[in-house]
Amino acid sequence: MKIAIITLPLHTNYGGILQAYALKQTIESMGHSAEVIDRKCKIVLPPSWKMPLIYLKRIVLNLTPGGKRPEVFREKRILKEFPYVSSRLSPFVQNNIAPRIVNDYSEIRIGEYDAFVVGSDQVWRPKYFGNIEDAFLRFAKKWNVRRISYAASFGTDQLEYSYEQLHNCSLLLQRFNAVSVRESSAVEICDEWFDREDAAHVLDPVMLLQADRYISLVSESESRPCKGKVLSYILDSDQSKLAVLDRVRKWVATDVYDAVVQDRNPKIPLKKRVVPSIQQWLSCFADAEFVVTDSFHGCVLCILMHKPFLALGNVNRGMSRIHSLLQDFGLEDRMVQGIDPDDDGEYYISGIDWSGIDTRLEELRKKSLDFLQSALKSR
Repeated sequence: MKIAIITLPLHTNYGGILQAYALKQTIESMGHSAEVIDRKCKIVLPPSWKMPLIYLKRIVLNLTPGGKRPEVFREKRILKEFPYVSSRLSPFVQNNIAPRIVNDYSEIRIGEYDAFVVGSDQVWRPKYFGNIEDAFLRFAKKWNVRRISYAASFGTDQLEYSYEQLHNCSLLLQRFNAVSVRESSAVEICDEWFDREDAAHVLDPVMLLQADRYISLVSESESRPCKGKVLSYILDSDQSKLAVLDRVRKWVATDVYDAVVQDRNPKIPLKKRVVPSIQQWLSCFADAEFVVTDSFHGCVLCILMHKPFLALGNVNRGMSRIHSLLQDFGLEDRMVQGIDPDDDGEYYISGIDWSGIDTRLEELRKKSLDFLQSALKSR
């Protein structure tokens, strides 16, 4: 079958790119042809009719004494800068994913694909996807195609849909041949709010591939900046997270390497906002002595690469994702809010039974692959 993968836009989000790559690789390994559909717009824009009102509001706020001073044309600046800041990341996307670029899903025509797979990442989160009904295949509503979700995520255990969105998306989801989600809480959401009590809980696509696949990419890295260091991959930093990072630095007695590049921060010179290649990003996890992260896919790579790690809560990006992942592997104690000053770190540095983790991973991987293979069978 020829299959289209519907996911979030492939911007400078390493986890988003890696999950699209892994899902495409997995589907093709099953004998199908897979194409990732990538929206040209790399940020979620409000409706065009609303933009003048948003610009006007920002101008007024800039003129208000003592008020907030938002950037008036922020979205336009980001879109203009994207080709430059992503210049080291783009070759991997083009060579290994080769997505089909569309301005809108209405450009896809009937008969081009035999099936659509929606997922993974937070593809069912309205604040990230934009026109959320399209994440439920509204554009293909009347087509005779297979409809599957693989590890689709709501991003949070709190439903963020309006009544109208919920109504429309529920009707669209009823047309799906098979439904799977990435978090245990999403199984409940599908049952309670979308009338799909058959939703399966599966692994994120990144975990469907063996760790060796990612290690082979590391060998292509232009540099290896994290060798023997503590890796800091904290997407939303604050004082409490930095305090945990400092404790880990003292435990391991080595330097910290920060792998986060603030590519959208206009206060930083543009040349310093160019994000490293995905090969270099992967090398940071492969080479680190210890990892401190608030990223879901950061935790995924630690599990795959057998790296001792601590997971930090990230309320803005959704806590349920990491909670569900850690629970799947019995690693709930890796999630911390702070560290006892008297803790010497011995447990956190060496307290993971990797043999048991690998056994559990193989069980979950088989279950997930079985779901996907069965869902893709032709009618």
